[in-house]
Amino acid sequence: MRTNEKTSAGGEIVISNDVIASIALNAAKDVEGVSAFVAKTPDLLSRLHKSESGAKAVRVFNLDGSIHIHIYLRVKDGANIQTVSSAVQRSVKNAVQSMTGKIVGEVNVSVQGIDFDADDTNRS
Repeated sequence: MRTNEKTSAGGEIVISNDVIASIALNAAKDVEGVSAFVAKTPDLLSRLHKSESGAKAVRVFNLDGSIHIHIYLRVKDGANIQTVSSAVQRSVKNAVQSMTGKIVGEVNVSVQGIDFDADDTNRS
């Protein structure tokens, strides 16, 4: 799926969902507390829409003239899940909107788990 936009010169700008997903991943990886991204298996919605983003950590949908992003990640041990999720939402929304000029309707964050550091298990 692609996002199309007409320019004032009459040309057309095409931004693929893969590019938007890449922008979202780069923005989210810089957020403190994010440990890793998780490839989510295809679900019924992506099969019905024949989404190109099958088993990826970021899914991008163009709905109602805006971009909807769903990102799947794991957080670091000790990180506040709500704080990390909110920071990821802000970071992804700001990055995608500033780089593409498109409206981001929503950014959903699914925390798929917590990464416990092996060194932390040896504490007394």
